[in-house]
Order: sequence, then C-alpha cells, then structure tokens
Amino acid sequence: MKRKLLIFLGALFILSLPVAIATGAFFWRFKAKIPTADYPEPASSVEARLQDIDYLAKLPDVDQSFSGDERKMFTTHIERLKDTAADMSQAQFNLAVAKAAAISENGHTNLHRVDLLDGLTSLPIRFFWFGDGLYIVRTRDTYAHLLGAKVLAYEGEEPGALITRLDPYFGGNEAFLRFNSPTFLSSPEIMQSVGLAKSADSATLILQLPDLSEDTLILPVEADSTPPISPDDAPLSRTLTRETDSGNSWAFLPAETFTIAHYGRLPETIHWTDNLPGNGFYIRLRLILDQDDISLSKWFTALAEELKAKPVNYLVIDVRSTFGGDYTKARAFARGVKDYVIPDGNIYLLTDGGTFSAAIVAHAFALEAGGDQAIVVGTEIGDDAQFWAEGGAMLKLPNSGHRIWVTTGYHDWESGCNDWSKCFWLNIVMGVAAGPLGPDIIAPMTFADYSKGIDTTMLAVYKAEDITP
Repeated sequence: MKRKLLIFLGALFILSLPVAIATGAFFWRFKAKIPTADYPEPASSVEARLQDIDYLAKLPDVDQSFSGDERKMFTTHIERLKDTAADMSQAQFNLAVAKAAAISENGHTNLHRVDLLDGLTSLPIRFFWFGDGLYIVRTRDTYAHLLGAKVLAYEGEEPGALITRLDPYFGGNEAFLRFNSPTFLSSPEIMQSVGLAKSADSATLILQLPDLSEDTLILPVEADSTPPISPDDAPLSRTLTRETDSGNSWAFLPAETFTIAHYGRLPETIHWTDNLPGNGFYIRLRLILDQDDISLSKWFTALAEELKAKPVNYLVIDVRSTFGGDYTKARAFARGVKDYVIPDGNIYLLTDGGTFSAAIVAHAFALEAGGDQAIVVGTEIGDDAQFWAEGGAMLKLPNSGHRIWVTTGYHDWESGCNDWSKCFWLNIVMGVAAGPLGPDIIAPMTFADYSKGIDTTMLAVYKAEDITP
C-alpha cells in the first residue's frame, strides 16, 4: 500500500512538474523586476530630487514599451532634468516625471494621476468632455450654480485647443488624452507650469451658463485642495470618497435627471443589465471585475444561459469609461455573443475615450466573435489596438513617492499577437485578431441630451434598429 502511494505521488509530481515550470516561467517573464531604491538619506531637497531622477532613469530597463529611439529621447530628457532639477517648482518636477514616462507613448506607462496633482492647487470645480464640449459637472457647494455650465474659454483659449499642448505629458492615443485632460484643467498650478495659465492661484473662464447666458469669472483655487478624481467618476451623480475624505463638500449633477440615461444609471454598480425596447438587452460593465460578493465569471455564466435560452433581437454591451479589470473573466461570455441574439440579430458595442486596458480586450473578444453582426457605436477607444500592459508593479520614486506603471507584455488586438519574445503569453493562447476596433457609428454622448436624461449613444443604437425608445 505504501509503495503504491509513493508511485502515485511520484507520478503526480512528474505530471505536475511541467505545469509548475510553465507557471514559474510565466511569472518570471512578465512580473516586472523593480530595482531596489538603495539611496542614503538625502541631505537636502535638491539631493532628494536628484535621487528620484537617478531612480527614474531605470524606467526603460524595466518597462518594455520603450523603442530604441524612445530610449534615446528618454536619456536626453533625464540629463536635462538633472541640470534643471534644483530650480524646478513641485508642479514642474511632477510634469517632468510625467513627460519622462509619456515618451514611450504607451497608455499604460504613465505617472499615476494622483501623484501628478496631489498637493497642488485645485479649482473648486471639475470638468468632463462631452461630444458638444467641455462642461462643469462637479463643484464645491458654494459654486453649485455653475453645474452644467459649458466652458467657452479657459485662460483665453478654446478648451479643445489646449489638448494638443498637454500631449507630451500623456502616453497613449488622442482619445485617451482628451478623456483624461480635465484632470490637468482642474489645477491652475499645473496649467501655469505647462504655460497655459497666468496664475497658479486662479483661472479665468468664459462660461455659457445653463440659462444660455454668458459669464466671465476669475475662479480662485480651493483654500484646502480636494484630491483629484478619476475622469470616469466626474459626470456620475454620486458621492465620491476622495471628496468626502478631504473634508470638503461637493455638489454634482442632479441624480433625478442624470441617472435616467444608461451612461449615468446605477453609478455605484459596476455590472448590471436592462431590458430594451424591441426585445433588446443591455449589459453595462463599468469595470471587468467582481463587485463585493458577486463573482463576475459566475454572473456572466448565468447571463449566458439566460440569453441562450431566449435570444434577443439585439444586444448592447457598454464599456464606455471602463478603464480595466481582468479580461479573462469576460472572455467566455464575449466569445459567445452570437448565441445571445436571434439569427442576424445585431450586437452593438459601445465605446469611448475611457474604454481602456481590459475593457479594450473584452471589446475585441466580442467584436471578433460577433463578425458582421457586431457594430461599434460611440467614439474611439482610449488606446491603440496595439499596446503594452501587464507587469503587475509600479516604479516608485524613493523621495517624492511618484509612481509609474511598468509594462512587460505586448498586446495586439487588431492583427493578433504571436511573438513569444514580447507578446503576453495568455494573448497568444487566448487572443483574437479583431481588425480595427474603432466605431462604425460615431455617436458621442452630448451634454444637451445627458442633461435631459437621454443617452445620445443609445439613441444611435435605437435609430439603427429603427426603434422609437
């Protein structure tokens, strides 16, 4: 008996050894190897900054998204930064670090936005880009009368003209830059350092108020700055922890109107569904993650069984402003999309500039599986179809604490990824070649509609189905 047990255990070991070796190789290959920040206690603020710069110089050695030419540009930038470090303001230093990371032009290789803006001046308002312009969507209580105002000019410039000036500080595509640019606009100190504001303590705005009248005001910064928030949170009618934890009271767009539109509905819930007119079905994914005690994989399994048993005339999968998660949780469901609709039923995939990372992958899975029945509606996604991600770690500068995401695995969701030397291995096994990921029907959500509880992008879906909602 003992001999049989030993034989069994030996066989089990032999069978499991290749799996263990493969798993170990996988983690060794893609787990970012962050160097130790072994520096003595800095004797001055300048020395502390120079130590940070010295450590920042290691970024291209651990982040694989830098091309040869980009590495050269990065090295030149670091040398200039060393020469000017002593004379830089905190905002200028933050921007210099952001610019260093952005040289790779990779959406995942960016300075953490919180680190960029924390501790700097901030306006008592927050902005969001809609298809019809830049609008104020959150304010400190005393400025609640500005909610819903359109920004006609920021420091004398039309807001759209400012975006290209911010490009050097964002890795990624134009849609990602536009979606995230309001975080810059909320800090006059940052905007002054970029050369787009006259003062670090105020911003001059020309606004079109909700009653359509125009007003010019010089808006002072908060006496006690509120930490920055994620761009995708800004237009949602819900209380945000970062705002309340700061001790400041903030107002946002009225829930009774803005939670009617699908985009703003159930803002606290990250995955939910709705029945649509004309036997349609809507699936919302704010993150590709579990929520509380709800397993997303199990949720998808139950949903797939329900839809297979009773296919709908058309299906809508909404990953607008969905910045990531675990795409493996969505793969099986997304690959079966044709089974959830009647023969020749349309599958609508909603995207915008906040569709990022795992949301792009889930989008590609559904797009490829849907074939000719899949129709992309909205605006361009927040990254290219080819990008670097994974890594599972950040490079953290030893003194400022600034964090930069590090990437080690390549993705190509347009043509497929088959290069074992750089592709994330899961993508070689599980990946697809979905073709272009951009919209077939361009339909950005407008504030004019959103302010009435209407979702412009969903209207485009109804129009394509010839349905009156």
